[in-house]
Amino acid sequence: MKVAVVNNQVPFIRGGAELLSEWLRDKLREYGHEAEIVRIPFKWSPAPKIVDHMLAARLTRLAGVDRVVALKFPAYFVPHEDKVLWLLHQFRQAYELWGTPYQDIPNTPTGHRVRESIMRADRAYLPEAKRIYTNSEIVGHRLRTYTGINSEVLFPPLFDPDALRCEDYGDYFFCPGRITAGKRQHLAVAALANVTAPARLIIAGQPETAEDLERLTEIIHEHGLEQRVEVIPRWISEEEKIRLMAGARGVVYLPFGEDSYGYVTLEAFHARKAVITLADSGGILELVRDRRNGLVANDVEGLSQAFQELADSRALAESLGEAALATLEEFDISWDRVIRELTT
Repeated sequence: MKVAVVNNQVPFIRGGAELLSEWLRDKLREYGHEAEIVRIPFKWSPAPKIVDHMLAARLTRLAGVDRVVALKFPAYFVPHEDKVLWLLHQFRQAYELWGTPYQDIPNTPTGHRVRESIMRADRAYLPEAKRIYTNSEIVGHRLRTYTGINSEVLFPPLFDPDALRCEDYGDYFFCPGRITAGKRQHLAVAALANVTAPARLIIAGQPETAEDLERLTEIIHEHGLEQRVEVIPRWISEEEKIRLMAGARGVVYLPFGEDSYGYVTLEAFHARKAVITLADSGGILELVRDRRNGLVANDVEGLSQAFQELADSRALAESLGEAALATLEEFDISWDRVIRELTT
C-alpha cells in the first residue's frame, strides 16, 4: 500500500508530532508498505493566516496515494477518498485554550471570525475520514465534546524503546522538551528554589522563541540558581537524551493540558524513572499516578515538596521507577497494533 503521512510543519520547529510522523513512515516501510511524509506549511500568526493555510490544505491533491494518514490541523483537511485520521490534536487555541493565557488568537472581531472558521471547518471536514483515532483519551474527549465526533484511542509507541536504560538515580532532575511558556519549565525552576537538598535541574530543548529562552534565564537569575540549573537550549540528540534520562533522579514534565501522555513520559517509564508533573498537565495523567509511578503536584509548592522528597530518598525514586516500567504492561502500546489499525 502507498501511504502518505500528512502533517503540518512550522519551519524550524520540531517536536513530538514531527518525530511521530517520521517514526510512522519508517515503521510503515518496515512493515512492507511504501510511505512518504507530506508536510503542509503552517503559520498561526497573524491569526488570519490560519484560514489561508486551511484553504491551502483543502486545495491539496495527492495523486498516486492509496491511503492518507493525517495527524494534525490543518493537515487533516487534505481531501482523499481513503483517509484515516490519527489525531494528535485540533487547533487547541480555538477550543479548550480559548480564554486562557495560551489562546494566541486575539480576542477581537477578526479573532472571533477565525475561531468560528476553524470550528466550522472541523465539523464539516473531519467526518470525511474513513476512521478517526486519537493519541489519547483526552484528545478523544475534546473531539467528542466540541464536535460530537467519536473516535478510538490508538496510543503511539516509542520508535526504539529498548534503547532506554537506567544507570543510576543521580543528584539531578531532568526536564526535556521544547522550551516554551506552555511547557512551563519556569515552574520547575521556581520550585527548585525552595528545595534544601543539593539537587540540580537540567533543562534541555529547543527554545520556541528567543523570548522564551530569555524569560527562563531571567527566572533562573531571579532565584540565584545559576549553579543548580543547567539549560541546554537546543534540540539534543537521542544519545544525549538517553544518557541524561539514564542518570536522573527523576524526570520533570509540566506542560499545560497536554494532549497525550507525551513521549517524555513514555521514555522516562522505559528508563525506570518517576515522572513529576502537575495536576493540570492533561493526558500525562493517563499514565502517571501519584505516589505509584510518579508524583503529581497541584502548584509550585507541591512541586518543591516532590523534588525534596525524591532528592531525600533514593529508595523512593527506585521504587517509583520500577512501578513506572511495570505500568507499561497495562497498555497495548505497540507498532503491530498501530500499523494494523492504520492500514486495514
